[in-house]
Amino acid sequence: MKRAFISVWDKSGLEELAPFLHEHDFSLISTGGTARKIENLGIPVTPVEEITGQPALMDGRLKTLDLRVFGPILFDRNKPAHGRDLEHLGQTPIDLVVVNLYPFEEMMAKGLSREELVEYIDIGGPSLLRAAAKNYAHVLVLCRPEHYPRFQQLYTQHDGNIPHDERESLAAEVFQQTGAYDQLIGAYFAPPSEDLPPTITIHARRHQLLRYGENPHQQAGFYLATGREPLWEQLHGKELSFNNYADAETAYQIVSEFAGPAVAIVKHANPCGFGLGETVTEAYRRALSTDPVSSFGGIVGLNRPVDEEGAQAMAEMFLECIIAPAFTSEALARLTRKKNLRLLQAAENRPVAAAREIKSVAGGFLVQEADSSQGEEGWEVVTQKEPTDQDMQAMRLGWKMVKFVKSNAIIFNNIDQLLGVGAGQMSRVDAVILAGMKAAKASLNLTGAAMASDAFFPFPDGLEEAVQLGITAIIQPGGSVRDSEVIAAANSHDVAMIFTHTRHFRH
Repeated sequence: MKRAFISVWDKSGLEELAPFLHEHDFSLISTGGTARKIENLGIPVTPVEEITGQPALMDGRLKTLDLRVFGPILFDRNKPAHGRDLEHLGQTPIDLVVVNLYPFEEMMAKGLSREELVEYIDIGGPSLLRAAAKNYAHVLVLCRPEHYPRFQQLYTQHDGNIPHDERESLAAEVFQQTGAYDQLIGAYFAPPSEDLPPTITIHARRHQLLRYGENPHQQAGFYLATGREPLWEQLHGKELSFNNYADAETAYQIVSEFAGPAVAIVKHANPCGFGLGETVTEAYRRALSTDPVSSFGGIVGLNRPVDEEGAQAMAEMFLECIIAPAFTSEALARLTRKKNLRLLQAAENRPVAAAREIKSVAGGFLVQEADSSQGEEGWEVVTQKEPTDQDMQAMRLGWKMVKFVKSNAIIFNNIDQLLGVGAGQMSRVDAVILAGMKAAKASLNLTGAAMASDAFFPFPDGLEEAVQLGITAIIQPGGSVRDSEVIAAANSHDVAMIFTHTRHFRH
């Protein structure tokens, strides 16, 4: 007769698994509540106390850490010395270990105190799983209820001789799971620090398998870091694509920068429209007017619930996705007529962006703090002309927006909308020219508008181009060796200019 050790917090699936094991001549060993659950199913079970000869101690903190439990799990059947040691313990082998862990992550999300959470740090569970996984050639290990049906199928199909590759796969998942479990607890107890840590550990679970990546020949999935939940809930439409995920996050990050009703339209990683307004509809109309052509098939982000009027406006053209804090029932009724339109409801009180960004490169990882909003403390008016109140409003908006545009980045805007975007250019003056071309194509007037640049102007030519288009206020980081020439050009054209002394490169 084979032996199975079962000790689980999540008892789902035991109703099928325990009878299956009993019918296939397994004797069951178990602990506490798991043993009671199995007994209630009418299945014979041996309490672990009968194996160890000791009751559970210290309020259950100590019950499975015993030679007479771990010896039968770690026993290598190919080593006679192991057999003698097991005989000395008076035990027989354990062939199957079924364990899942205390729900530290779940209890952390419930807001338990640190003292309460300590009791949800599993000690015996990870040790049992790791011991079984180490000896996977001889011991089968199941660390999740989702594995039970597959195990039963394979056991029946192979007459109990589970294939080596299946055993190895189950063992690998154990080490991934226990590693993530320890990392989550370590991150929770680590003291907060502004510095980059000396080491990083990335553990994430696959939340969704995507149809493909940026292109159809690339496999892709969306993974969630341990302890994190999605930023949004999908209410309607096709599955999200790789590019949808990236652009939806950007769209919602943009509108989250603003207190009043705001709408952003993102296309291929860049904002192609942005507007403020008294209502969602007004803000959307302004955003759409920035670049109606590029907005076709775009991602729309809002920082206010979508109402019926706003939904009607957005339903007038093809959009890939809309993300907002909420949708009224009337808005949903209108928008869900488009079966493929993805509707995302952003979660409340959830960070819009991570505090640190990680990018894989050159066989390693680049890690940086996120480019969070900068205050105005370091801003400096460097021209003879002081910006007006309206200039300041426009420059504040432009400085918030330009950090979301791929470098080299130029933005033209007024106090309530984006007027032109020059994105991803190798030359800054070309970015200015492109932004002007976009504004002209959309028939938007740049007279009296502001310009924001994500980095300094290396020559006065970019400023000269902007002035010819009607720009009268400029915000940029400064820092060029030719700053004095750029300032002189601004003064000669009676343009107000601010240096922020910080830049917003985005690659």
